[in-house]
Amino acid sequence: MKLQYKNGKEGKEPALSFFVVSMTFFNNKSTESIEYIDAIPENYKTKKQKRLWKIIGASIAAVVIIIIVIVVAVVVTDNKKRQDAANTLGNSANNNSNYPVSPYSHMTQIVTNNDTSLQQKERIFVIGDIHGCIDEFNALISALNYTDRDQLILAGDLTSKGPDSIGVIRRAKELGALCVRGNHDDKLIRFKTFELVNGQGSMAPPKAVMPEGSVPDPLKFSNYHEPIALNMTKEDYDYLSSCPVILHLPFLNNTIVVHGGLDPSIPALKDQVPYLVMNMRDIDKHNIPTRDKVGTQWAVEWNSYQKSLTVNNTMIYYGHDAGRGLNLQQYTFGVDTGCVYGNQLTAINIRTHELTQVKCAMHYPNGGDEDD
Repeated sequence: MKLQYKNGKEGKEPALSFFVVSMTFFNNKSTESIEYIDAIPENYKTKKQKRLWKIIGASIAAVVIIIIVIVVAVVVTDNKKRQDAANTLGNSANNNSNYPVSPYSHMTQIVTNNDTSLQQKERIFVIGDIHGCIDEFNALISALNYTDRDQLILAGDLTSKGPDSIGVIRRAKELGALCVRGNHDDKLIRFKTFELVNGQGSMAPPKAVMPEGSVPDPLKFSNYHEPIALNMTKEDYDYLSSCPVILHLPFLNNTIVVHGGLDPSIPALKDQVPYLVMNMRDIDKHNIPTRDKVGTQWAVEWNSYQKSLTVNNTMIYYGHDAGRGLNLQQYTFGVDTGCVYGNQLTAINIRTHELTQVKCAMHYPNGGDEDD
């Protein structure tokens, strides 16, 4: 075919007829044409479809980001709670910044007693909070038909609230009773130590706080424990301050006697926090022991933990929780039955779990959970 040019000469633009021929070629819809496939894709998307896919893509990306943020937040929050709990409790007696021990506490934290003489005792009794109720204490000793072949262990709070704290201390010493320190006993000891170190004249003015640092339970000199402490002799003080926070009796089914309780999350006795051992009643929602009833009783948590073990179960005998009364579970035995509030004074035989109780007069009518 002979091509025509606009000006009839070579080298110029081809005539319009060639352009028309070329367009005709490219409009041929043969699938063998490479030019056709490239120019008109078969998966062509409309603008509406493109907008829809962009929206879908953005939504998926947003969901993924939200999930990542939630997971990170949960992990960070959980770690923070664990760290806060560790910081609050301290994981050892040497890292106890939130519950510092008073410089006047004169405290023994743990005594382990495997003495042969104790193992040979026919009966070993744990007695709940006496709180100065000397008459009821003597009545219980009589009801037990107590002899020198037996052993008494007092679960703390021998003193305060009742009519004769000094009488109870002296009677306990006379009987050779073992004991643990209660939160009220601790206050008496701190006051007496301060007096022995600084003199009675330094215990003033009444509204002043005794200088002990940042203890969790600061004491004013007007506190009702102070006159009891001033009336103690050095011999009374020596006996009461010899009561450890924790008494461990490995030969008796790995028995432990404390006043308040033990933290189930701390496996080593040496790492338990003395203030909490003397004061705890519940475990709060952050797994922190507290003296207030704001969660699950620590003994419930302890029994649950012990049931998960196959060996080395630990039996705990304790007082302090008069509000719940007699509370006997598989591995924990609460024997504060509120004698000073007009209820009973209770003794439990560790070897047989036989109970002996005497009725008490009401000496302190303010209820079963007051600490101060």
